[in-house]
Amino acid sequence: MSTKTQSGQYGGRKNLTAYVASLLAPSPLGTTNTETPTYTAQDFSTFDHLHSRGRAATQELCEFLSAHPGSNLLDVGCGIGGPARFIAERFVCNVHGIDITEEYCHTAELLNRLCGLDKRIKITPGNALSLPYPDKNFDIVWSQHTSMNIPDKHTFYSEIHRVLKPGGMFLFHDIFSNENIPNEEDRALLLPVPWATKPEHNHLVQGEIVRDILGGLGFHREIWNDLTAETHLWFHNYNANWTPKDPEQKSLPKELGPKLFIGDDFKLRAQNLKQNLADKKLTVIQAVFQRAQ
Repeated sequence: MSTKTQSGQYGGRKNLTAYVASLLAPSPLGTTNTETPTYTAQDFSTFDHLHSRGRAATQELCEFLSAHPGSNLLDVGCGIGGPARFIAERFVCNVHGIDITEEYCHTAELLNRLCGLDKRIKITPGNALSLPYPDKNFDIVWSQHTSMNIPDKHTFYSEIHRVLKPGGMFLFHDIFSNENIPNEEDRALLLPVPWATKPEHNHLVQGEIVRDILGGLGFHREIWNDLTAETHLWFHNYNANWTPKDPEQKSLPKELGPKLFIGDDFKLRAQNLKQNLADKKLTVIQAVFQRAQ
């Protein structure tokens, strides 16, 4: 898949960043005349964690995260920056995010400024198959719902291994094909889904393949949790037109939701993902691997 096609699977609106700014910012692109941030990262959590189970999944994966002030963390496939903000705010560490969809990156930068986290988070438009960072640069690499977009799994995970320091941790939350369905025809998905509109855009593999790749690269598996049942239940209760809000969060314009960032057909994509889970074609995995010393 070309980078243009891969990026084209996401982003529901042209001039996305300017539109989000018009909804949220009191002045152009979030600049203000005060030092007090306009929002908190939590205010955006109803829409900025663009993966199954939203902020809850990010928070759960953070339970395995050993980060501290001074840690350098890379979020591969950072989207509009929800997990990056959650981590930077909670652990007061340095977060770098990279995503191939430039409008996502610009929107992430806007949201970072609006909640006062732009000094802790650096966002870079780029390709996960050619990460623009030096070898052994990060203490932690993080990724949520990214690998399904990438056909070249070996290069994807090799690049993560390259930029991670020896002994560093790789944490991910991803969707895979069900290992118990050996027939490729039976594994065919009901489309569209959030990450693919056509079969040639879908690059899911079985989790066993990823475990073998990571093992071959010198990663040691620490955690491999199957969250398929929890994810199916979440989608069973999920309403694509409404997202629950914490009482402490600011009320935001109703236009700020997954449809804006994924596309006008987001409701159908979510329904199909729910059905694919019900048909047991998918597994959802939370995992932690350590790079060998």
